[in-house]
Amino acid sequence: MKVIPLREAEANLSHYDRLCQDEPIILTVNGVPTFQLAPLDDDDLIDLLLAENPDFGRLLESRADEPTFTVEAALERL
Repeated sequence: MKVIPLREAEANLSHYDRLCQDEPIILTVNGVPTFQLAPLDDDDLIDLLLAENPDFGRLLESRADEPTFTVEAALERL
């Protein structure tokens, strides 16, 4: 686990983005541990979106029965 000041993380965010894939990064504000950088997987992101925005869940449900198509087909439509 790595502990760094928030100001350092702000200045080097892409570096810490890569590091947090391997170990948690604890950020401090005025020397006090405040939050952690950790990678999200797809399931985590969907769970967060559902928890924070009930409309997102309703949107997913409404789209579940719609036909799907491949990425190639989507690119052709563009």
